[in-house]
Amino acid sequence: MGNLSNFLPTETETVQRIYAFHKREGDAEPTRGYMGASILGHHCDRYLWYTFRGCVARKFEGRLYRLFETGNLAEARFVRELRGIGCEVCDTDKDGKQFEVNALGGHVSGHMDGCALGIPEAPKTWHVGEFKTHNAKSFKALVDKGVKTSKPQHFAQMQIYMGLIGMTRALYLAVNKDTDKLYSERIKYDSKAFKALMDRAERIITTHTPPERYASRSDDWQCKWCDAYELCWGGGEEVAVPIPMRGCRTCCHATPQIDDSTDARWTCAKLPVNLTPLAQAQGCDGHLLLPGLVGFADTCDAGDDWIEFVNKSDGAHWQHGQGKGMWSTVELMKTPGPAVGDRTVEAVKAAFGGECERVPLLHQYPPQDSEVLWSGSTTGIADAMEGLGLGDLCEKLPRRKEDRDGMICTEFASEGEGRDILIVVNPQSDTAAILEGKK
Repeated sequence: MGNLSNFLPTETETVQRIYAFHKREGDAEPTRGYMGASILGHHCDRYLWYTFRGCVARKFEGRLYRLFETGNLAEARFVRELRGIGCEVCDTDKDGKQFEVNALGGHVSGHMDGCALGIPEAPKTWHVGEFKTHNAKSFKALVDKGVKTSKPQHFAQMQIYMGLIGMTRALYLAVNKDTDKLYSERIKYDSKAFKALMDRAERIITTHTPPERYASRSDDWQCKWCDAYELCWGGGEEVAVPIPMRGCRTCCHATPQIDDSTDARWTCAKLPVNLTPLAQAQGCDGHLLLPGLVGFADTCDAGDDWIEFVNKSDGAHWQHGQGKGMWSTVELMKTPGPAVGDRTVEAVKAAFGGECERVPLLHQYPPQDSEVLWSGSTTGIADAMEGLGLGDLCEKLPRRKEDRDGMICTEFASEGEGRDILIVVNPQSDTAAILEGKK
């Protein structure tokens, strides 16, 4: 009998449901409103800026969420083992929660695994405790090269904790998940490294412009695996601005406040209120995108509530804002970049007098230069065609008719006159428009 493995399901329904459970739980977790100490050692400033500004969506499978939980569950075992060898371990604060550290007004924050006294190598010194799990390959690199070289983010994380709570040593305790072999390393506090990390964090938090990329080429292997790749390197082919939400942290009007608080406060230049985490996630209709998030166009002019862009590919000009004929943030989150500024699409936007919800694909339809001849209810198309001297076209078969994303587009060619007529029908709103292409 041949190999049937390719025809059999790789996961049972039970396993699939468990993964789905973790997926639901993980996705339901609120997005961090701060820069985590655990990622501040990441190699790319721009990636850190994207995550701080809420531009990177979580794309984890249920299996990965479960893997993260496995690492968290291991912490309690490490604490029990340290206590078992005579160490004094503090793993929660007075409220029974993980110790939290904050800096830069709360815009940098982290949660320590605990602190330990009585480590056999230095029993009189309190240590920041950092507990990690590794696969076999990662564990080997850790043993061969040490924490600072093999896991620079973990090294940076401990430097931040030590610097913020005033300790001078950290205990890095790790386990190989495949063999259960343990590894420990004592890390010294490096004041220069701590200051460099804090300076880096403040620079990233306070800038309204994406910092320089880590790599100079889009095919760099570290970029290829990055969750922000499409936003950072893409030309907006699928979506003009691929961000997960229209939040305050991507808006020109919002500013993070670095003060003595730990609340990670943001203020708005348009609204006289502090922006709560919920408000930051929701944004408002006055949202004005940070220009650096528009990768396919450059700014050429701006006002208090609008920004004018010019496309890099075709030189087309268009405006972003909430004014008539402008492109809103919501539209740019739904529309392919090549459609933004396209004259046909702009004409249809003007004809329907609304936002571009389902018409982005119209940019695929020639001609590029269009004029709105008529717009109104779908019931008036025939009369409008007669009034425009195009009644004969109503009797002809369309050259092309397609229903894409709820928008019906029909092209007619008027023989002998060199005219292209585009009829657009939106069944959802029962509206239509007739456009003429100029050759």
